[in-house]
This record gives sequence, C-alpha cells and structure tokens, in this order.
Amino acid sequence: MKMKKQSCKKNIIAMVLMSCYAASGEAMAQNLTLEQRMEALEAQLRVTQQKLQAYEEKEKAQQHTVVASTASPLTVTTQTAHAAAAPTTEPALSPTTLKKISQYVQDDTGFKYSGYFRSGWATTTNGGPKSWAVGSLGRFGNEYDGWYNLSLKKRAWRDGDKSIWANVQFEGDLGLTQSNESFEKGMSGGGMGKLSKLYVEGNGLLPFAPEASVWVGKHTLPQYEIQQLDWKSNRTLSGAGVGIENMKLPVGAVSMAITRNDIDNYSTVCAAGASSCSDTTQVNVNIAEVRYKNLPITGDMTLELGAKYAFANQTDEQKKAQANSEYYQVKSSWLGQAILRNPVQKGSNELTLQVADNSLASQFMNISSANPDFDYNSAYYGIHSGGIGWRLVNQGEFYLGEKIIMAHALVYGRGHDLYSTYTGAHTDFETARAVIRPSWIWSRNMQTALELGYFTQKNHVDNVTRDESGYKVTLAQVYKVDTSILNSRPEIRFYSTYLKALENEIDTQTFNDGKDYQISVGVQAEVVF
Repeated sequence: MKMKKQSCKKNIIAMVLMSCYAASGEAMAQNLTLEQRMEALEAQLRVTQQKLQAYEEKEKAQQHTVVASTASPLTVTTQTAHAAAAPTTEPALSPTTLKKISQYVQDDTGFKYSGYFRSGWATTTNGGPKSWAVGSLGRFGNEYDGWYNLSLKKRAWRDGDKSIWANVQFEGDLGLTQSNESFEKGMSGGGMGKLSKLYVEGNGLLPFAPEASVWVGKHTLPQYEIQQLDWKSNRTLSGAGVGIENMKLPVGAVSMAITRNDIDNYSTVCAAGASSCSDTTQVNVNIAEVRYKNLPITGDMTLELGAKYAFANQTDEQKKAQANSEYYQVKSSWLGQAILRNPVQKGSNELTLQVADNSLASQFMNISSANPDFDYNSAYYGIHSGGIGWRLVNQGEFYLGEKIIMAHALVYGRGHDLYSTYTGAHTDFETARAVIRPSWIWSRNMQTALELGYFTQKNHVDNVTRDESGYKVTLAQVYKVDTSILNSRPEIRFYSTYLKALENEIDTQTFNDGKDYQISVGVQAEVVF
C-alpha cells in the first residue's frame, strides 16, 4: 500500500514539474527558435530527472529509517551496507509523463505529419491480375493498385485557445505494374499525383462557437467510407471553399460548407467518357452542404442528418448552347441522407439511407466506384431528366465470440429515369451487394480471414433488361496490430482470390484470354501513420 502511495506521489511531482516547465516554456515560445526550444526542453528534462532522483533517494532513506527502528542491529547494518553498495540508477519516467513530454513537443513546435498508403504484389494463373466490381464484390484480394496520401499541418499562430493552422495534403495512385510509373505519364502510365488539399484552419475564432473550427481554401467536410467496398457513402470532392465544423447546439452539432467544383461539360457529339474528344466548356458549379450530427436516439445510438445541393452558375452563351443541344444540359442535383450509428457486441454498426436526383443519383448504380459525385472525374455528360434514386447501406463489425470477428457491407438500391454510362439515359436500375469477412483470431497480431462477396444488378431501358452478377472468395492470412478488422492498421495480408463473373451484360467484363473467372495470389500492406 505504501509503495502505491509513493508511486502516486512520484507521478504527481513529475506532472507538476512538467506543467511548471510547460507554463514557463509557453512564455518564452514566441521568442525562441525551434532549436532553442528543443535545447530548453532537454535542459528542463535533465533538471526534472535530477529532482525525481533526489526525491527517490529521500524516499529510500525514509524507508531505511523505518526499517531501522523495527529491525535488529544486525539487520540494520546489513541493509545499510546493501544500500551503500547499490549503484545509483537514473529514475525511469512513467508512460504518462513521457506522453505529456511528447505532446508538449508536438504542440510547442506546432507541426504534425500523417499519412496513409497501401502497396503490394499480385499475379494470376493466367497473366497480370485485373480488378473487377470492387465496389460490389469488395476490395480484399481484388485491388492491385497502390494509393497514398501525405498530410502536413503547421501552426501559424496561437494566442491562448485561439490558433490558426496551415494544411497541405498530397495524394495519388500507382498502378504497381511497372517500375517507371512517373507522374508525367499520368493514370494511363500507372502514376498520378495531385495536391488535394490546401487550406487554412482556425480554431476558437468564433465568439458564438469557440469549440468550432473554420476553414478556408481547398478542402471538404469529412468523407464517410464504406471501407470494404472502397467508395464513400457520402463525399464532396475537395474544392476551393469555406466551411464551419462541429458548431455545438443545445442538442448535437452542425457542420456546413460551400465549395467550388467546376466541371468540363462535353459536346453532345462526343461519346460518353471519350478520351479523344476535347470539345468541352468549363461550367462553374458550387456545392452547398450541411450536416447535423450526434443527435441522441437511445443509449449510445446517435443519428446524423445531412443535405447537399449542387448548382451550376452558367453564362448566357453556355445556356444558349445547351438549349440548342450543342452541349449536355447541366442539371442541378440534390442529396439527402440519414445515418444511424450504434455500438453492437464490442463493435459498431452504421445504417445509411440516401435519396438523390439527377447526376448524384446516377452514381448509385455504378458497379465499382459508387461515390455520390456530381460529375465523373470533373467531366459531365449524359441526359439527366430529373430521375430519383435511393440506396440503403449497412456496414460495421462485431465479435461473435472471443475468437471470431466479422465485418460486413450490405447495399440495396433502386432508381428510375437516370443516366448510366453503360446503358444511357432513362435507365431504371436495381442493385444488391453483400460482402462479409469472418476472421478467426489466433492472437492480437494474427488472423485467418475469409471474405465472401456477391452482387446482382439489373439495368432496364427501352424495354430491355441487362443483368450483371458475380461473386468473389478470398482466403487470407493477416498480420495485424489489433483484432479490429476496420479500425486497426498497419496490416499485412497474404491472400488468394477466386473471382467469377456470372453475367456481364452491363459492363461486358472479361478476364485474360476472354475468361469469365480469375485466380490470383498476392500480398498487400496497408498502413496509417
């Protein structure tokens, strides 16, 4: 009991010493360089260690005094000799103290660096591997490119609780097929990079909402990923704009933003998505978005409501050209959503309902990238006639026991009178997608995973129905840093995948040599840092 009290005292003293240094350091921070701050920190750390050592020696002396008062003369003499002979060791700082030091250095320098990437190698029994229907069958063992993003964040100013930060993010894609995948070659050559974010973030600047953050520049509100299907249930592409995030209300919090997302509107003589046709005109498009989140339902269950509206700001010449059917008519589009989140069996579950019209709804029927975007990689084409689409998305993970965890992604959607890049205007669609990944937990760092995926979709237009369906089976041995499937990284996976196209009337997918199946093996690494 005494040892616990003494340990507690030591931790308290260490925290007080560090807080005293933090206070003095803050006073000097404005006039010191980074090198001077680090030297000061090291000097103060040495002083702290010396004081902790002195305190420890004092405690030991008190212990010997207590022992001496109750022990025999021979025992006291022996203990005193041992104490004198024992070498003096430098006291180890507690994890809590070290964490405070690390956080202080990070806050004091005002610099943060983070990133993500995935990379790997794969082959098949018949040539190089091809991904297919990743957004319907799942990405595990079915993606062969490499993605990355690198984020830098530097504090430019601070005054008490107020601060301004400069933010930069660079991201891109690699095909992982050739050694020379340079940015100059672009996506067709296997390499792509871009500056996806460039914005200023202010914290504590709003008198009526000091807890909220304000940003100005190239940025967006947070994107919600369906991780197993590699697309976002809700996203607005990063664009120049202004936003407010996490403004607290009596119940819940509100985030709002407006961003510029201009599009290249194609001439009607160009085939949809034709890379050889350059007859386009740039149309100014702005997207307004609002989210109301953390609405309590019952227990730990919360609700989020959101709305998005994309509208074009066109010149008179552009309106005239569209009226003459020289270019596609750029139609405004809206999206509404509700997201229900709740913990379940040591895991979590997220249920999303979305309704949209025109181009935002058209993306719901995409077999792979089903992101709810207004455009197709900044391009706009097709006849949009006010059609409506909706989809229900459920994802999450939960533990079926101490040794079994399962992640899932389930999607069902329908739409009427929408534009499809495969089947054209006035398409009705119905889609169902299911991916589950049960994993056997050998230990905290090792799992054996089995991912099963199946989807079916019907596109109906001009009294003709086109069917697409397929399934995927992936077996993998996974090295992990924790047991969670969706929330623990880094991760290294050794896998084998069987991919089968049952029907391919929509995208006419085939694998090497015209086969309708593919067997692949590979290894993939994914890391967040």
